[in-house]
Amino acid sequence: MASTYPKERELAAYRWGFRIFLVSQAVPFILIFSDWYMFNGYYISPRANHWLGVTEALFGIASGWIAWRGLVAIRQGRLMDMVQGFRRAALLGGVQLLLLAYQWGTRFISPSTRYGEVYYLLTGMAGFYELIGVFVLVAISFRAARVAFTAQYHWDADAALYFWIFQLAGGLLAYLLLYWI
Repeated sequence: MASTYPKERELAAYRWGFRIFLVSQAVPFILIFSDWYMFNGYYISPRANHWLGVTEALFGIASGWIAWRGLVAIRQGRLMDMVQGFRRAALLGGVQLLLLAYQWGTRFISPSTRYGEVYYLLTGMAGFYELIGVFVLVAISFRAARVAFTAQYHWDADAALYFWIFQLAGGLLAYLLLYWI
């Protein structure tokens, strides 16, 4: 009986294709970062709430660590540990989104300023990718139980983690740009 899993050559093609996709998705971040420096220089609003920014960044780092541990678990054949890890990482991502919503709702930073324009655009884009990432982690955790990922075949989990780390890196760079640099 032939295996229904993709061959290693197919998986290599999927991996390269997904990397190209992630690079293409980084273009908006790069454009906003460059616009920020061109128009605003190194100004940081004194009204920026650094504590909320730090808290949001720490939740992001923790979720990335937990998701990575979930991928390590499936590589060792522990399916349920992967499922639980991805769901926990998605939960922390949801908390991050709630913190972002709180910051937007309190309007610490006026959207009518140049800093505010970039702040809301950059955090909105990072939040959008994070929302997609939360959805992907939850969807893959449910798919993993249905498809029964194995230590040999878990490309979907790899792709979910790659996307989660991508959005995490974009969000952390946005945090550094908006609060410290």
